[in-house]
Amino acid sequence: MDDYDRRHFIKTSIPGFLGISMALPAITAFATRANAYQGRLKEDGSINWDAFLSAIEVEAKKQHLDSWNELEYVKKASAIAARLDLRDPSLVKAFKETKAKGVGNKRVDFSGLEKQIDYHVTLVQFEKNEQIMHHDHPEMTGVLLCATGEVEVWNYDLFAEKANKRDVLLKQTSHAMLSKGNVSTLTSKERNIHRVAAKEFTQLVDIFAPPYDKKRIADSNWYEVDSDGYKGKGDLFEAVRKK
Repeated sequence: MDDYDRRHFIKTSIPGFLGISMALPAITAFATRANAYQGRLKEDGSINWDAFLSAIEVEAKKQHLDSWNELEYVKKASAIAARLDLRDPSLVKAFKETKAKGVGNKRVDFSGLEKQIDYHVTLVQFEKNEQIMHHDHPEMTGVLLCATGEVEVWNYDLFAEKANKRDVLLKQTSHAMLSKGNVSTLTSKERNIHRVAAKEFTQLVDIFAPPYDKKRIADSNWYEVDSDGYKGKGDLFEAVRKK
C-alpha cells in the first residue's frame, strides 16, 4: 500500500544498518508476525496485512508452473483470506478513506489495495441495494472476502452457447449470503460468471490472480439474464452475452 514494496527489498547505508541492528528485537517480532502463515504463530490465528500479501504472493506465483491447479489455489487463498485481521491499521485506513470518498455517489466504488505481477487486491464498496450485475472474469481466478456488511452472491457456469456466441445458457452453481469473514471463490472454468448485491453498506476485499490488464478487461463480458429460467429448469437461465 506504500509507493514502494518494503516486502521485497531494503537498501541502507552502514549507519542505517547499525540502526537496524539496534532495532533487531522489534524487527524480529514484526517478522514473526508477518510470517504467521508459515507456522510461526498458531495456524488458526489471524495474520496482518503484510503476512496476507506475502502468503497470497507465494500461492499466486505457482500459476506459472505446469502443475498449477486453480481449485487448489482458490482453496488455499480462501484459507489465507479468512485469517486476515480486518482490524489491521492499513486496512482500517483504507476502509475509512474509501467510505469517505464513496458514500453518496450512487455507484459501486473500487479502490486498489495492492497490485503485483501475479495478483491484484481491490477494495470494493457497496451502499445498501447497490449491485454488480452478471459478469465474468476470463482466464482469471477470484477470491472475495466480505470485510463489512452483508452481500448476496450468485455464481454460474457457461452451460451452452449458440453459434453467434451471444445467446448462451448459464447454469447457476451457487447462491450464498456472505457476512463479515465469509469468502466466495471462482476459477477460470467454474463459477466464473457472477452477480453481487449488497443488503447493507458493505466492503469486500477482492483478490484476482492473474491481475487485470488491458486484455483481460477487454475480454470481460456482461450478461443480460432472463430471471424466469430455461424451460422450467431452476438452475438454467437464458442470457445474452455483451461487452
